Amino acid sequence: MSQRARLLLIVALAMLPLAAFSALEIWQELHESEKRIAEDRVQLARALGFAVGAFIDGHLSTVKAVLLHPAVVAARPSHELDALVAQVVSDNPQWSGLGIYGADGRSLAGTLGAGAVSIGDRPFFREALATGRPVLGDAVIGRINGKVTVVLAVPFTGARGEHGVAAVPLPADRFRAGLAAKLGQGLGRLTVIDREAQVFIGGDGEALTSLVRLHGPEVDAVLAGETGSRVVRRPGESTLAAYAPIAGYGFGALVAEPTASAFAGAYREAWQRAAMLAAIVATIGGLAWAFGGRVTKLYQRALDARGDAERLAGELRNALTARDDFLASAAHDLRNPLSAIRGAADLLERMLERGDVPRERLEASIAHIQSASRRIGGMLDGFLDLAQLQLGRPLELRKELQDVAALAREAVLQAQQASARHRIGLAAPAELMAVVDGARLLRVIDNLLANAVKYSPESGDVDVELRDEGAALALRVRDSGIGIPPSEVEAVFERFRRGSNVAGRFSGTGIGLAGVRQIVEQHGGSIEVTSALGRGSSFTVRLPTGRP
Repeated sequence: MSQRARLLLIVALAMLPLAAFSALEIWQELHESEKRIAEDRVQLARALGFAVGAFIDGHLSTVKAVLLHPAVVAARPSHELDALVAQVVSDNPQWSGLGIYGADGRSLAGTLGAGAVSIGDRPFFREALATGRPVLGDAVIGRINGKVTVVLAVPFTGARGEHGVAAVPLPADRFRAGLAAKLGQGLGRLTVIDREAQVFIGGDGEALTSLVRLHGPEVDAVLAGETGSRVVRRPGESTLAAYAPIAGYGFGALVAEPTASAFAGAYREAWQRAAMLAAIVATIGGLAWAFGGRVTKLYQRALDARGDAERLAGELRNALTARDDFLASAAHDLRNPLSAIRGAADLLERMLERGDVPRERLEASIAHIQSASRRIGGMLDGFLDLAQLQLGRPLELRKELQDVAALAREAVLQAQQASARHRIGLAAPAELMAVVDGARLLRVIDNLLANAVKYSPESGDVDVELRDEGAALALRVRDSGIGIPPSEVEAVFERFRRGSNVAGRFSGTGIGLAGVRQIVEQHGGSIEVTSALGRGSSFTVRLPTGRP
């Protein structure tokens, strides 16, 4: 097995548990998101069922009030009863009419005239008369308007003990308009069905002129009085259906939406997280591949030059040590911001479950997540640049006119948010324009600040100074940290090289300053460092401004 293959195997074995755990977490969160979305749709179905029931109850109260009128209690045709019916229908434009019927089903008064209509054979009439309770009839096509209509039948008892029924036809389109006004929003994907699974209110808002019967497990469940949701799969489609009964009337409220749109947000978030995980794995794999090639070359040179075997063996051991340190530090540095993101997200979830989300805690958690995400992004960008350099390709700079002072302020703010233990000061003009690659120059400042904070003692001071020197700008980052051994000052800019006084004390990959120097030099600038053990270090970057 080649050295590159061994390295890739080690990386794969090291990354496999983390990747498997992250993939499992993504799947679990997707499952939880689907459950939350389904519960939201159930709540919407319940709200619709409650609104429909309340709307019907309102009409029922109006009819009951009318039935208390002496003209109705008399239970016989009269001009007073005709006038009352006409006035009530005029006051309730959502009704198609009102009929007062005797026990034989003959009309005592109504919009069609006394004695002109008999409804004795209608199921809703017989049920209301037999049970003595209000009944909402199944959907039918109205004889007058030709539209889908339901009849609200309310029984009453006259002054002499005779029984009768008041019937109010409720057209679906007027019912829907009144319900939408009551809810304060369009009904969208919502549907109301009667006890025979016939559609009474459809989501498209058009007046229904024919009866449509629905079928499916969700229809059977809601007509059985159940509340819940399920994914219904039919040829060519998959639908998330939520349902809730309309208490007291036997009708059902349904909310249906294609799963592709219902779960689109959850799927998108899961794919984004999976893509981030894949990018991290691919980046580390690419670095391992590039670094494995370097180790392979060193190993091959050792075989070709046996006379210098001891020197080459030492280089190989150093390379392997650097590789292991790099992989361990990279895994450690990546795991920290990932843990921070998970911790902040868990805190937010617990606060949301309690229903108490103070704004300052919410803002702090969001800032924590954003800071950790920026750290991951910066590390990934650094890894990608390192891979480019390992392949012998220069960085592709995207230069444009930028306010370097604004970049410095942004970097200082992020560093201060990440470490409350240090005081980070900035001395810079209000504006300093230069033609630079803003993203990479920001990474330069971030790296210098991160090192200054990392290698400074508790509550140490870090000073940042930005000066305009005419054709060039000067950026200096100075700390009061542990310093660099004099013999190793220039070596800190080499890839995978770190000071001997930080090994085993501070985590790191040894690629940050190497990337800084590469970016600075490709801008046509320079970087220099002065340091004293125990008294801190000062890094100074000079770049041409590129201004005319």
